[in-house]
Amino acid sequence: MKRVLSVFLPAMMLLISGPVFAEQVLKAGHVLAPGSQFGAAITAMNEVLQKELGGKIRIQEYPASALGAGGAMLKNVELGTQDILISSAGGALGDFNPPVGILDLMLLFRDNAHAYAVLDGPIGKELLDTFKDKGMVGLAWAENGFRHLTNSKHPIRVPDDLKGIKIRLSESTIYKDAFKTLGAEPFSLPFAQVYQALQSGQADAQENPITTIVSAKLQDVQKFFTFSNHTYAPAAILINKEIFEEFDPATQAALRKAAVAGAVASREFVRKSDEAGLAKLKESGVAINTDFDRAAFEKALEPFYQSYSKQFPMDKIMAIKNTKS
Repeated sequence: MKRVLSVFLPAMMLLISGPVFAEQVLKAGHVLAPGSQFGAAITAMNEVLQKELGGKIRIQEYPASALGAGGAMLKNVELGTQDILISSAGGALGDFNPPVGILDLMLLFRDNAHAYAVLDGPIGKELLDTFKDKGMVGLAWAENGFRHLTNSKHPIRVPDDLKGIKIRLSESTIYKDAFKTLGAEPFSLPFAQVYQALQSGQADAQENPITTIVSAKLQDVQKFFTFSNHTYAPAAILINKEIFEEFDPATQAALRKAAVAGAVASREFVRKSDEAGLAKLKESGVAINTDFDRAAFEKALEPFYQSYSKQFPMDKIMAIKNTKS
């Protein structure tokens, strides 16, 4: 009997204790291709979670819209059918959560240092907190990057160069209104269809960060690249609120710490990829234009800003513009 118990009891202990140490896997989706800045963020997050929690939680990446398009994934996380999402501004994010749409305003940020000072400070925290009303917890601001223009017609130096240009944009009403103000003909299209649209002539132009342009090989179907830095696209790292609140405070703190590390990793990835991507663009034969008249575009966008001051109070817009980096 003792021998039977000596075998039986350890086995029972394993059965009882097994689930306690089981790894919990959180599903994280995004729209970018494998090996992107969002993937770099998830890798960094897992490294921190492993260190902080010893394998208690792991994040499983689902890239390239495997869990749905941007708007669908936002709804998934809101409902709790998806755990985590990295969602770039300039897409469905502002339409889903209107207060963060302020980040989509064209020519709002001067450079990376300015963007980081805003997003990592009180303004960025306040904007992340607005996701609580959408059933989510905003953990940190990662990066998609500054957006630039490509087109098949001519260099874009001044606002008049955009007149009559058919430009594909992501699902952002604010982006559309900005480009309409500049005289372009904007329309929305899923990112997966952009290459074909540019190739067929359905679209003359598009705008995206360098890393996205190069990874999608858009330079193969565009003749001109304008280094415009016209809009900065941060990316919110979001988790379902109910799931987050089920964790104990130490686990919640580890998830926040992991998200901050993920944000830093995404920014580093974009910076290095932009340098390499710009070199690839030059090698591809695309005409590179750095003569973007920012002052002229700011002047042309005055009616746009005046219109949006009804949605985003001018004092908040100026608080962002005047943040020192």
